[in-house]
Amino acid sequence: MGFDLSAQADSAKALYDQGSYREALEIYQEMAIQQVKNDELFYNIGNCYARLGELGEAKLYYHRALIFDSSNKDAAHNLDWVNLRITDVLVEPRQELVEWISDFLRSVFDTNMWSFLGWGTLAVVSVALIVRRLAKRPSGWRWPLAVTIIGLTFILAGFISTPRNTTAIVVENSSYGYSEPSASSKRIVLLSEGSAGKVIKNSGVWSYIELGDGRLAWFKANQWGRVYPEYYLD
Repeated sequence: MGFDLSAQADSAKALYDQGSYREALEIYQEMAIQQVKNDELFYNIGNCYARLGELGEAKLYYHRALIFDSSNKDAAHNLDWVNLRITDVLVEPRQELVEWISDFLRSVFDTNMWSFLGWGTLAVVSVALIVRRLAKRPSGWRWPLAVTIIGLTFILAGFISTPRNTTAIVVENSSYGYSEPSASSKRIVLLSEGSAGKVIKNSGVWSYIELGDGRLAWFKANQWGRVYPEYYLD
């Protein structure tokens, strides 16, 4: 973080320590709006929401913290704490294989590091081949091919490790699910704060969401928070 962001973080921490959780949250949210993708920032935002009793938002931000650092034990512990206090939510949606692989890859290196390793490896191969050609030295094809494959594998790992999590969490006290993207259509289900699902598609202010028990319904998008919002991919 730069100097200004560090100063903001210090101010927010001081307010949090004083018990001014709402004021601390406002500063942390200002940092998040600046596209700061930091697990400690999201962990701190989750703590503010937990202190304020807004458990749906707290759960959302603990999940975000774990997306950026799956080894954040404090975020994992607090997420378990929140889940124990949200007793009437549906079963969590099943994690897809690609999401599991993505989480595993990020536990080894972050996305930028995987990409750096991949392009760096390809650059080294290219330079080595040019040097050997200029020096008129014989060059076999096996080692350049092998190293190129390794470089491409690193690039692929970087692509896969980029979070594309479709999980969303109810952040309001409740959220009705409808048969169509209209409040005048049939109500299918009523979910409580902290329930989760996977966003299938969006239509205006509505999201079509698959629940952990397999049901599908339309929900008002502003009642849900995406664990990994699309604007983080910009």
